[in-house]
Amino acid sequence: MDPLVRAEVVIGEGTKQLLVETNLTLTRAAIKIRNITAEIRNLATELIQDKIIIQGVLHKQIFFVGEDNVVHHQAEDVPFSTFIDIFGTEPGMNVQVQPVIETILFSLITPTLLHQKVVAEFFVKVTESNQLNLLEGTGPLVRLDQVIGEGTKQELIENTVILNVSAIKIDDITAEIRDLTIEVIEDKVIIQGVIHKQIFFIGLDNVEYHQAEDVEFSTFLDIPGATTGMDVVVEPTIEFIHFELLDEETLLQKVVIEFFVKVTESIQINVVLGPGALLKLDTVVGEDTKQLLVENTIVLSQAAIKIREIVARVERLMAEVIEDKVIIQGVVHKQIFFINENNLEIHQSEDVPFSTFVDIPGAVQGMDVRIKPIIETVLFELLDNITLRQKVVVELFIKVTESQQLQVQVAAPYGPYYF
Repeated sequence: MDPLVRAEVVIGEGTKQLLVETNLTLTRAAIKIRNITAEIRNLATELIQDKIIIQGVLHKQIFFVGEDNVVHHQAEDVPFSTFIDIFGTEPGMNVQVQPVIETILFSLITPTLLHQKVVAEFFVKVTESNQLNLLEGTGPLVRLDQVIGEGTKQELIENTVILNVSAIKIDDITAEIRDLTIEVIEDKVIIQGVIHKQIFFIGLDNVEYHQAEDVEFSTFLDIPGATTGMDVVVEPTIEFIHFELLDEETLLQKVVIEFFVKVTESIQINVVLGPGALLKLDTVVGEDTKQLLVENTIVLSQAAIKIREIVARVERLMAEVIEDKVIIQGVVHKQIFFINENNLEIHQSEDVPFSTFVDIPGAVQGMDVRIKPIIETVLFELLDNITLRQKVVVELFIKVTESQQLQVQVAAPYGPYYF
């Protein structure tokens, strides 16, 4: 059966060059400019009909030789904005922008006045998440998110709040979802978060007041086939806010939230190239598994008669792709539970940094990497009443992919995405 996958359908792409020209007054007189480096920071985009607005900051570092023959440094931030036309673009679609500094030109007009021209190029690709049945074949091996299931759940959150100031009427209440956390268990997705509300009301003195409120919530949705470790996308929408002033200080509120939940699982398939959907796909460059032994000795905070349990997990995982290799760094976070000499259970935490590498032929800098860590074994031995030796075996599954644009065959036509 052709798998149902969630993929990024390419709407369009384009390139835009931008000239940023400025004059800068140096902090001291210069006899020459040694060099200027530049990078794009705080890049932000906004999608409107058939157009993408790009904003950001051009951060420059200027190195110049002063009249004292010492090299001095001066930084400069130049805000910029531009746009590019891409037909078919609509608000809510996904956009990827890759900025490149192409040229930096400069001339010292006076000992303290520096004229600069920076040419930046922006490669922009607009995509839209869509579900497609792709044909399997003998084409490129790609990584995809196979759709396990999806569903919608509406939840009514009702509560009463006491206002800080007596009110004669409620002007408005706005709400947003914050601190959303999701957990996937067997055939179920658990959703927790906070509704942050801002209440605007008129006091007895006819002055408008503001009061904020955070209301915690939790709910779940049945998704048959979902299991721990799968990926999940949750899109919450606040559909309706109802409020009623019961008396001058008591406010009843009802908020209706709709949760759209999609559970996916990462798979690899060989696609069939040819007339069909133009997709942005992650082609698999290579993958491998690496086992790592993290061994250390720790001095306990109290004398112990026995170790009850040690729980470990991998945190702060970072990866760097270089030629034919992936360098991995992270921390094994451990929670140690032991019984002291008074027969009380004590907790002590520990972070142990680690680093390793794995050979992936074909990997080059700039490619994407996914790492799935698993704690396989935690062994420990109490050498004396305060010295604990620990051995943690970590398995790392590493997959290197490269983003490519491919035209692949699908099981059925999909509207404007079918060519």
